[in-house]
Amino acid sequence: MDLSVAVPRSAVASIVFLESQIPAKHPSAAILGEERLGAGVAVAPDRVLTAHYLVMGASTVGVTGIDGKKREVRRVSLDHETGLALVFLEGPALHAATLGSAEQVAPGLPVFLLTCTGERERKGATGHVLVVGPFEAFWEYMLDRAIITTAINPGLAGAPLFDSDARLIGIVSLGLAAVGRYSLAIPADLYLVHREWLEGDGKEGRPTPRAWVGFYPQGHEGGVAISGLVAGGPAEKAGIERGDLVLSVEGHSVSSLRELYRAIWKKRPGDSISFQILRDSAIRVIEVLAGDRYEFFK
Repeated sequence: MDLSVAVPRSAVASIVFLESQIPAKHPSAAILGEERLGAGVAVAPDRVLTAHYLVMGASTVGVTGIDGKKREVRRVSLDHETGLALVFLEGPALHAATLGSAEQVAPGLPVFLLTCTGERERKGATGHVLVVGPFEAFWEYMLDRAIITTAINPGLAGAPLFDSDARLIGIVSLGLAAVGRYSLAIPADLYLVHREWLEGDGKEGRPTPRAWVGFYPQGHEGGVAISGLVAGGPAEKAGIERGDLVLSVEGHSVSSLRELYRAIWKKRPGDSISFQILRDSAIRVIEVLAGDRYEFFK
């Protein structure tokens, strides 16, 4: 059966359109905006999985199914570590997508990306898995097994990535235009790993809390430089500045984002973290009191 016909016919009913309104005072509004449009996929009749930045800090979230009916949002659960969010709904039941397995995801696998461009319009794109491997981003985010595909997103982020049997294998988070026209997806398996935490009351099953610094590091040949700071975050309060070059964390040298994050995440919220910084040809040590991203962005 033709992949471009079979997958959307089977999966389109599980796709929803998301519209979030974020208060101007929320810490994420300055960078991500106060209105965010996106897509999501039903993983249960009353639950939608999407990219967490689409609903982070939202005062209201609108969810519209392919039937054009809006659902009332009861609750939103965020997972900053994976970059996923689970949205809990009231209203007409949605058609849940079938979950796939990470064991089946490998380079060369045919995939189908299905997304929204508006409340009633859906678009798709075909391609294949290009890479399954490490990915680091400048907002203190890292995945060990990100899915990079040749399927170019024709619409909004938060869209599901399906295999040729219409099984959900990932949530499309980013377009990687800087390294070619590719799409990056968060493996759906991470939802299953953190399902207890996402579906619970926010107290049981949470992964071990990670230290959060609140800066935007950029890796380059031979080092890591700070390209920006979260306003009011731990790094800004401690005196780290844009343009600083990070030499070491807790006495251990770092030369890449992966090394930097691994060093930071050995600590927990409330811990002091020692950064050796190069600024204006002078080396200095700055102590940062690590924050909790869940509390800062709630």
